[in-house]
Amino acid sequence: MPTLPGSRHSSVGHAMIEEQLLTDPEGRIWTSYFDEASYWSADPDGTRSHRFLVGLARWDDTGGIPWLAPAHTGSRVVWCDCYALKVGRTLVHACPYTDFPLVELDASGGRSITPNPVTRCHGLAVSGSTLAFLDQHRHGDAIVWEIRRAHREDRVITETGRETLALPDGRSPTGCARGKIGRDATLWLHEDGNPRQWYRYEIDC
Repeated sequence: MPTLPGSRHSSVGHAMIEEQLLTDPEGRIWTSYFDEASYWSADPDGTRSHRFLVGLARWDDTGGIPWLAPAHTGSRVVWCDCYALKVGRTLVHACPYTDFPLVELDASGGRSITPNPVTRCHGLAVSGSTLAFLDQHRHGDAIVWEIRRAHREDRVITETGRETLALPDGRSPTGCARGKIGRDATLWLHEDGNPRQWYRYEIDC
C-alpha cells in the first residue's frame, strides 16, 4: 500500500464553482467544470452570450471569450463535466464525463482522443505512456483512495494494476480526496475538510 508524502502548500487551490483551476507555464488559466456547467460572457453590443456543458475552458490575460474544449473536440466528446484534469509543461490531459475518454491537448488545441476503460476517474497523472487515475469510492463505512494504473499504446489504454493509497502515518483517509491537482507525473490531493495539508502521489515508472 503506497504511502503519500505530506507537504504544506498554500499556493494551490480551486474556486468554489469549478472542479479544478490550474495555470500553465504560459500563465493561462484552465478551469474544469462540473454539474453541467454554464457561464455567460459580455458581447460587444452589451448583450450576454451563454454557454452550457462547457466542461473545460482556458482563459488568457486579454479578458476576451475563453478557449472552450467542446469547440475543439467536436461531437466525439461529451463535456457534461470534466472529472480529471492534468496541466503539464507542454500537454494537457482531461477525462470528461460521461464517457471518460483521455483527451490530449496542446497549445494548438486537441491532439488525440483515446477511449478509456477506466471510468470514475477523479484525478490524473501522466508520465509518457504511463497513466495513473484516481478512483475514490466507499467500502462499507470507509472511503478508499485508489490509483488505477494504465498504459497507453497505439490509441489503446489498458489497465495494468491497482493500488490503495495510505496517508503518511499509515492511516486510511477519513474523507474524500479534494484538490486533485495533476502536474505531469504528479498528483496533489488533500482530505475533505483539511485544505492546508496536501499529499503527493508520484508515478514511479
